Amino acid sequence: MKKIIITGGNSGIGYQAAKQLAEKGWSVTLFCRRKEAAEQACEKIRQQTGNPHIDYILVDLSDLESVKKAVEQYIQKEETLDVLINNAADFDLSIKSPVMTKDGLEKQFATNVVAPFLLSQSFISLLKESESGRILNISSQGLQAYPFIKLNFDNLKGEQSYTPSKTYYQNKLALLMLTLAMRARYKDVTIQAIRVPSVKVDMKRYSHLSSFMKNLYKLKSRFSISPEEMAQTYVALATGNSYNGFLYNEKCQEVKANRSVYDQEAQEKLYRILTQLTTEKTGE
Repeated sequence: MKKIIITGGNSGIGYQAAKQLAEKGWSVTLFCRRKEAAEQACEKIRQQTGNPHIDYILVDLSDLESVKKAVEQYIQKEETLDVLINNAADFDLSIKSPVMTKDGLEKQFATNVVAPFLLSQSFISLLKESESGRILNISSQGLQAYPFIKLNFDNLKGEQSYTPSKTYYQNKLALLMLTLAMRARYKDVTIQAIRVPSVKVDMKRYSHLSSFMKNLYKLKSRFSISPEEMAQTYVALATGNSYNGFLYNEKCQEVKANRSVYDQEAQEKLYRILTQLTTEKTGE
């Protein structure tokens, strides 16, 4: 039985991908922050698919110690892993200044970049043992609006300037660079990224936003694809050995990333920073 971990799998695209993979007979573990939401999602998938092999592990992806414990919990429970989907993301337009974690990291950066790096590094040995080991990182089509964007290494903690949207796109740029850096290192694991376009959202998750922002999201949803449709791309790449490229869009077509993503010196610099950072914070 194939086994997969999906971060942030209790709602949205992650939930739909978990459901679709469960229908294919996969064993699915959701890495989630909220216990009640995780339990409800797992039970719903079990009932809808008839697949009992759906479970969750609680984790706060902005907390490196929590990530480390979640990895240990999975390894104690499972002997194999075939696919890791780093799906979860932190993007809250209501936040106007950097939120710092107890690790001294800006929260978006910790969740969107550091956690996927730590999870990937922690599970790489298990993934190497799989005949079809794969890591899928999730990027955003919104990066296309910033064709000349470069990673600002001096502002990773938001100490120079901060807006949630710019920080988010810096994070997604970094994740693409990290994907290429890891592809160069781990030839026996397929490491890829998916470029997600505008996707319909559950407005209940945005109840804290202003009326203007709520209306903006509603308008945007009219031109968005459904989480179910986007999840089909996740599933296609997770299960299809014919996809070996770097970056794919929602139609499973290989696409180009921003030019700066391919800067190998910047990739290596980011990889070194993340390696040093996670080693210092977790002792590994």
